[in-house]
Amino acid sequence: MHALTQNLQFTFRRLRRTPAFTLTVVLTLALGIGATTAIFSLVEGVLLRPLPFQDADRLVLLGDHLGGRPGMSVRAREIETYTLATGAFSSLGGYITTSFELSGGAQPEQINAARLNSQMFPTLGVQPILGRVFTPQEDNARQPLAVISYALWTDHYNRDPHVLGASIMLDRKPYSLIGGDAARI
Repeated sequence: MHALTQNLQFTFRRLRRTPAFTLTVVLTLALGIGATTAIFSLVEGVLLRPLPFQDADRLVLLGDHLGGRPGMSVRAREIETYTLATGAFSSLGGYITTSFELSGGAQPEQINAARLNSQMFPTLGVQPILGRVFTPQEDNARQPLAVISYALWTDHYNRDPHVLGASIMLDRKPYSLIGGDAARI
């Protein structure tokens, strides 16, 4: 124990005599620790933390690759074909990301959204906090219905529980609100 104390005293004396070297060592250690922490946080958040859905380890994402263009969306007719042609999936839902102009408030604003088929919510195993989700009959009729996120419900509707059935203007077309905060992500 005495040798360790002497070594530490010697080290601190040497570091005090060479402040430029000491600063370099401290900055190198700080940069290394900071980079390691940032990379671990990224890996943990993206790769290690499970998705917030039931049976998340069983979820897969399907897409088409045509020519050299990967990541093309699968259309609703193709989802029906996959469902009927294979027994590999217990449930198959489809979505395509998009954006809408939300109007009707003080200022129109651009919002991120997704067009979903009726099987998407059951596939993910989620239910709305408020209202309901789409039905297969509504898929076939292509009715203009919307399920809004928790953030939109909070920011634009002040968590009003009576918002169901109200009309929301997306790209200047009326959509009827049937549910809210289905995925809660």
